[in-house]
Amino acid sequence: MPAFKIEADSPLTAWGQVNRDLRRRLEEGEFPPGSKLPSEADVAAEYGVSRVTVRRALQALVADGYLTTRRGSGTFVNDRDSVTRFDVDLLRPWREQLLSSGNVARSRLLSYEEQAELPEELHGVVRFDDADRLSLGLHVQEVNGVPIAMSESWIPVDGKAALLTKARSAIVSAAGWIRIAFATAEQAQLLQSYRDVPLLEVTTHSRLRETGELVELARTRWIASRVRCAYHRTLTIGQIDMSELLTNR
Repeated sequence: MPAFKIEADSPLTAWGQVNRDLRRRLEEGEFPPGSKLPSEADVAAEYGVSRVTVRRALQALVADGYLTTRRGSGTFVNDRDSVTRFDVDLLRPWREQLLSSGNVARSRLLSYEEQAELPEELHGVVRFDDADRLSLGLHVQEVNGVPIAMSESWIPVDGKAALLTKARSAIVSAAGWIRIAFATAEQAQLLQSYRDVPLLEVTTHSRLRETGELVELARTRWIASRVRCAYHRTLTIGQIDMSELLTNR
């Protein structure tokens, strides 16, 4: 009986659950660098799934740099330096961070619509002027040629784009939220990944601090296996949740 059991009621697909558990085992060193992974048949028997499910889970681990497949020889574990994962502080511009650490980071525009409708699910949760006409740009964020995220970016058209071009030093305030999502087939293709791969979906709206005018509404979907979110904060000991343990007798 395997220690890990596929959850039938999980929003994550069977291959995604196998992928997640195999990644955990790789990161914990159960399969050391250079070692050969058990065969697809053996892994399928261990997890109680089909070989097709295992193959898809392994392909995703290969894409993220954890494994290498050698035709006729099997699947082998890479060293940690081969794993595609980047630290991103969501409170700072992502390209500045990654460029400063010697990476090649770019945002590639895939499509542009001069006038676009705001998705229904964003109505009511983001304040904006219904009279605004919005343009839409679809981007893929890449580091060293590897996609790590995709973004939809809506910006106002009427007069405001010109204002922002002239006032690039104007102070902008941004707010938003994060949720877990799973890639559609179309999103997975753009990200060079697989359908249902877990995503960190970050929606933000940026406004001029002085006037409150909308600068940008953006929805970015980060591949959870390729980024690690970092943050820094300053607070008192009394504000740390752990501090309650200090007074617990």
